[in-house]
Amino acid sequence: MNFSIDFLLLVVLILLSGFMSASETALTTVSRIKIRKLVDQKVSGAKAIQVLRESPAKMLSTILIANNLVNIWASVLAASIVIRYFEGRGWANLSFAVGIATGFMTFFLLVFGEITPKTIAIRRAQKVALLVSGPILVLQWILQPVAWLLTSICRPLVYSLGGRAPEKGPILTEDEIKMILSVGQKEGVIEEGERRMISSIFEFGDTTVREVMTPRPDVHCVEKGAGIEKAIEVVKKEGHSRIPVYEGNLDNVVGLIFAKDLLGAEKDRELKDYMRPVIFIPESKKIDDLLHQMQAARTHMAIAVDEFGTTSGIVTLEDLIEEIVGEIHDEFEKGEKDYEKLGKSIYLVKGSTTISDLNDLMGISLPEKEKEYDTIGGFVFGELGKVPAVGDIVRFEDVLISVERVHRRRITLVKVTKGGADADESRYVGG
Repeated sequence: MNFSIDFLLLVVLILLSGFMSASETALTTVSRIKIRKLVDQKVSGAKAIQVLRESPAKMLSTILIANNLVNIWASVLAASIVIRYFEGRGWANLSFAVGIATGFMTFFLLVFGEITPKTIAIRRAQKVALLVSGPILVLQWILQPVAWLLTSICRPLVYSLGGRAPEKGPILTEDEIKMILSVGQKEGVIEEGERRMISSIFEFGDTTVREVMTPRPDVHCVEKGAGIEKAIEVVKKEGHSRIPVYEGNLDNVVGLIFAKDLLGAEKDRELKDYMRPVIFIPESKKIDDLLHQMQAARTHMAIAVDEFGTTSGIVTLEDLIEEIVGEIHDEFEKGEKDYEKLGKSIYLVKGSTTISDLNDLMGISLPEKEKEYDTIGGFVFGELGKVPAVGDIVRFEDVLISVERVHRRRITLVKVTKGGADADESRYVGG
């Protein structure tokens, strides 16, 4: 064969090796999200990428078989060219020729068949994948019998070494999206507020009414027979736009009173004349379901009840929205914080502060949702096992919690010290 033709064929084989290497890298690098987007946009070559990625083992087998065949052919051809060149010049020269051919092919296959094409494919994965997907899909069809045979031979070995076929699932899981948000924030692509809000949306569906409601002891309400003036007095004092109306006790809520309805109310009328209907929901209800229920009922407040039908608290539309956007303070609220920092790792905290918020604030790990409490006040009450008194102390791991204020057997203020081994434990240590 003519040396020029052989050399040209050798160049073509090296380029084909580079094509296979670039195809392997590009088709495995391009993300499933980008593939889905390209398919939706009906970009040429996108559907072929999707078909190839649906059977990654088959795709890789095809590329590797073709690449190895090309590399072997190129190596044999290079050796043939050099041997023929040194033919008749002695055995030493022939051995030297084989060494030259081996070194030549190693260098050119590494540079032009592996490193360069794979580097380009990594940097231009989407573009390269779109260009090569069609030819690779055709090649996969041609080599299907050989690929199937080799895959069948390798499968038992792969399984014996712990390899398993990837399970089909969603393109992105919730944890992966959260990780992307976290990385995006660190790289400055996403702002902290945006990341926090999107993360809150994921947690929204897992949160129950019990975790966000205003507990029964903090509910401001009015008795049905109290009269218009009493209702106006409660509204003025508490500053709420809606208050529950009960008959007998809070376990028998019969309706809601709107502040705007009381503005033009006649003093000689009864409170029931201005009452609006109220919805009751279990405290275990997920708040995303409650949001849809409130939208359908066109109401901004619901009464939460426990498994025995006892009123356990109220939840408003604002409570639900705050789970996504954070605390919302209107112009009438004083903006009092739930905590005050007294020193390094020492905080004065309201008893109504949730354990989750306190853990985030102080970097501690008080148990959540293991018992019948969600707040730090409830946690301390449960650990004490008795009616709390000012000065009582509870220890949990390296955290000391002292009761600072009590109202009607409810803990309203505590002092939390992280790593406070020297705290006064003279009154009581629970846990």
